[in-house]
Amino acid sequence: MATIKDIAEKAGVSITTVSRVLNYDKSLSVSETTRKKIFQVAESMSYTKNRRKVSAQDTIAIVQWYTETKELDDLYYLSIRMGAEKAAAKENFKVKQYFANDSLNDIGDVKAIIAIGKYSDAQIKKLAKKSETLIFVDFDTLSKGYDCVVTDFDNSTRNVIDSFIDAGITNIGMVSGTESTSDGKLTISDPRVATFKNYLSQKGLFEPEDVFTADYTLDGAYELLLDRLETMGDAFPKALFISNDAMAVGAVKALTEKKKRIPEDVSIVSFNDTSIAKYVIPALSSVKVETTRMGEVALNMVKNAIETGKQTTEKVVVSNELIKRESSI
Repeated sequence: MATIKDIAEKAGVSITTVSRVLNYDKSLSVSETTRKKIFQVAESMSYTKNRRKVSAQDTIAIVQWYTETKELDDLYYLSIRMGAEKAAAKENFKVKQYFANDSLNDIGDVKAIIAIGKYSDAQIKKLAKKSETLIFVDFDTLSKGYDCVVTDFDNSTRNVIDSFIDAGITNIGMVSGTESTSDGKLTISDPRVATFKNYLSQKGLFEPEDVFTADYTLDGAYELLLDRLETMGDAFPKALFISNDAMAVGAVKALTEKKKRIPEDVSIVSFNDTSIAKYVIPALSSVKVETTRMGEVALNMVKNAIETGKQTTEKVVVSNELIKRESSI
């Protein structure tokens, strides 16, 4: 694993700056450009694949449903985009980037589109008009007739619950997320909640009041848990499954302020295992999502569609791995 010193040297900043940025220290005065560079370096140093010289041939569009600024608050989508771009470079595709603040109407002449994130039916219709080869990443569009690459939420959720139970913890809560498409026309609930509820119910351990919902942001989770810690008192869960690393950082902040020890009082497992999971204090146990692989699979689907003109629609589910660190027993 790359150290904070390694990241600092590559980014050309101090070790202290890297540490404070990766811990989302809002008191630090640093430019958005520097912040972005640090996160991108931290993510890129997780990759071990060799790159080869790129020659511009077919052009594809990679569309990110977040703005560049918001992407830095949820490194999961930054990781997916970087994975897709690295895979495209390896196959000598030229890439055009589009973010949420760019108009979908501005997408030019491209062979294919890889759309990362969630999109309303109206947005999907616009994307489909730009290219017949349209692949979605982290959005299950199989029923809509489009290829997609998703991560294995169901087995991952069950594995996290089993890890808590194996540690002797049965009072298990969840901090789930909710989000909306950039045009505001579709609200997406957390797909892990149903599995969490059903699996714990099978074991006679589900408590509806132990499922909390925030907006996938650090601040959202922080404010939510401060309130729940105050109102629930001793009934607060002894373990939390948290839907992304940024929210987990907010949870750690709230728990620490309320004098809760991690993991002795509350054990935490996050999701995504982005670079911040390794560098926050305590280091986060997290479900590692193979974002690099998701990007590779999406690119391979693009390549196959261009070369064969395939007509069938496919959904690929990429497996995950639970990485245990200091935040869980």
